[in-house]
Amino acid sequence: MSATPSFIETADLLQLGMAYKLVTAKDASERRFVAVGRLCRDLTGLAPEEVIDDAPRLYARILPEHREALERAEAQAAAALSRFEIEVRMLDAAGGVAWRRVTSTPTARPDGTIVWDGLMMDITPLRRAAETLEAQRHRLEAAVEATGLGFWEWDVRGGQVTWSERNAELFGLPPERVTMPIERYGALVHPEDRARVREAYERARDGAGRDFVVDHRTAHQPGGAARWVQARGRVAKDEGGVALVVGTTLDISERKATEERRALLLGELAHRGKNGIQVMMGIVNQTARGVASVAEFEEVLLSRLQAMADSQDLVTASGGLPVRLRDVLQTTLTPFDEARFELAGPEVVTIGGDVAVALALLLHEFSTNAVKYGALSAPAGRVRLSWSAPEAGQTVLEWTEAGGPPVASSERKGFGSRLIEVGLRAQGGMVEPAFDREGVRVRMRFPVAAQGTGL
Repeated sequence: MSATPSFIETADLLQLGMAYKLVTAKDASERRFVAVGRLCRDLTGLAPEEVIDDAPRLYARILPEHREALERAEAQAAAALSRFEIEVRMLDAAGGVAWRRVTSTPTARPDGTIVWDGLMMDITPLRRAAETLEAQRHRLEAAVEATGLGFWEWDVRGGQVTWSERNAELFGLPPERVTMPIERYGALVHPEDRARVREAYERARDGAGRDFVVDHRTAHQPGGAARWVQARGRVAKDEGGVALVVGTTLDISERKATEERRALLLGELAHRGKNGIQVMMGIVNQTARGVASVAEFEEVLLSRLQAMADSQDLVTASGGLPVRLRDVLQTTLTPFDEARFELAGPEVVTIGGDVAVALALLLHEFSTNAVKYGALSAPAGRVRLSWSAPEAGQTVLEWTEAGGPPVASSERKGFGSRLIEVGLRAQGGMVEPAFDREGVRVRMRFPVAAQGTGL
């Protein structure tokens, strides 16, 4: 546009702002207004004649930091002979501070001077409205982040996403407000979850609903692990389609960890329940084969089931955590003459629940046989149970009888041997019986469990 008098008059008539024509030296060492619109007084507090007579008076009304920015913009535009536009703060007619937008186009003259055709407009209401909106945004973000949520806004057409400080922190970035290309956000989502996040947004974009919710992991950060977050978004559309998407991010890592622990626990309970049923079926089956009457069947079956129940009570009382091997032995041997048993081994050895139940049944069976046929059937008979410190995740428990009647070797596979197949062997254990003439010896190897794991 050309800042001719007619243009200046048109700007005055339409109340567009203060139109002007400015001439500067090539190095901007001198400035001289040659024409100024009558709205000059309204915007600057100076009459057009005052500005024409003394150009520095107008520049002096611009706040110092903004005056420097204006001079830099002028210098760059003069070097490239290109239009510039800048917003500055300056004193108004009443002595207050107002916002002005200055737009100017340079034209070079043969003598090296530059003519600027420009317009100064009042944008104070727009800036104050923007500042009010920004303040409201900050208050909203503060309120949202007080609940632990991160706040984000995606300018779909501009391809930029803005995150609050909390949102940036949730993705492993420094806790500061940040605006980034939407592609960078995608890179901060765990690779395995990116398709799910995209599909959730596309369903909201293309469907009747406007909202979407999706759980996903963040990408692994240097020195850290992935975090589970829940993103909630709302899609805003206009006649041109999707314009804006706003939403929140919530850290759900603890909830996900709880869900995983619950799933593991349910799986463990199902596993133990299945093993327990198998053991009980074996007990009933083998007991029925080894007795001569219903009364004997009842007595032996109840005894074996009681041993199983006692060991299970011990496991239950531990809250699902590992139990001490010594406690399992003492609980199992309580129905017998405890004084005739010698326990020797490290106190710290612990075993998991399934191993504890299977081992208790075995020891009950060994004890019963010792009372009937072995060392405990003689007054001087004794049983020694010794175990080793864990090695490679396992321990060795040895059952050694002494002082009983002579032992005859047996090839018959009794209840104890069969129990191994559904008990210790299922848990990675093994048994090696030896029928020495001085007394039965049994070497058992089975997994140990670290305290606090329950495994």
